[in-house]
Amino acid sequence: MHDMIDLSPPSYPDLIFRTLSNFAWPDGAACGVILAWHVDGEAGPMASDRSVVNHVAAISEAAYGLTTAMPRILDLHRDLGVPGTFFVPAHVAERHPAVMEAIVGDGHEIAHHGYMHENVFGLAEADERALFGHATAILQRITGRRPRGWSAPGWGVTEQTLSIMASMGMAYDASLMERDVPHMVDTTAGSIVELPISMVLDDWALFGSSLYGGGVSSLTSAARAEAIWREEFDGLRRFGGLFQTTFHPNLMGRPGRLVMLERLLLGMRACDGVWWGTCEQAADHVRRLDVEGQTNA
Repeated sequence: MHDMIDLSPPSYPDLIFRTLSNFAWPDGAACGVILAWHVDGEAGPMASDRSVVNHVAAISEAAYGLTTAMPRILDLHRDLGVPGTFFVPAHVAERHPAVMEAIVGDGHEIAHHGYMHENVFGLAEADERALFGHATAILQRITGRRPRGWSAPGWGVTEQTLSIMASMGMAYDASLMERDVPHMVDTTAGSIVELPISMVLDDWALFGSSLYGGGVSSLTSAARAEAIWREEFDGLRRFGGLFQTTFHPNLMGRPGRLVMLERLLLGMRACDGVWWGTCEQAADHVRRLDVEGQTNA
């Protein structure tokens, strides 16, 4: 005898994904761009194995994004005149407070990315709530501001996750991939703004590497990445979507890649009808539109 195959329909999460009929980019722009950085740092390799703290080579590769690449990245933002959102695990903020000060001092947003870059999929509610609260308190202490949004480490998101965020008063999530434009997610605990991302704009898919757990390395040329991302920008500009990056400083901050990124962004900046901002600014805009739409309904 063997177990029968389960042919029953699955029970999907109790979430409502709500498109705004009145959605428009600020100032009538054709599309939006958010330069989002996932500053995983030393938390990246330690997320699944704390013993990696003793793997000096792996930790040094992860720290490169903060100690060597971050000054270049902030210079690039300054030269372009555009703000960014930096998703930072709270442990990384603890370890590099001067870097956090530099990011905030340049007018950028620091947002929630766990404590040790934990994938929360499968966590009990009490544990996940404690994790969110612990990391929030650390980021608020170091940056002087409570983080208003979150992006999921490892893309682990559940209905429970989004409900916890809503109950904590967080403004937005930046982890889901079904749509091209920002929208609302209604949970049993309240509503939050969803700022969609895409694996197409995740540098890990092209450049990801690790020095532990058997080692993984992707050495795609910067020119190929530039072509892929310019194609996506052109498409999103045509269809009115959000170009939100998932860039890791230890990957994109390498010299050759950063030169390519500057060239790409300068070309994008030369296009008319493009809104540039942070996740926080986009979320506030979407929330205002949602309130106006419900008021005028």
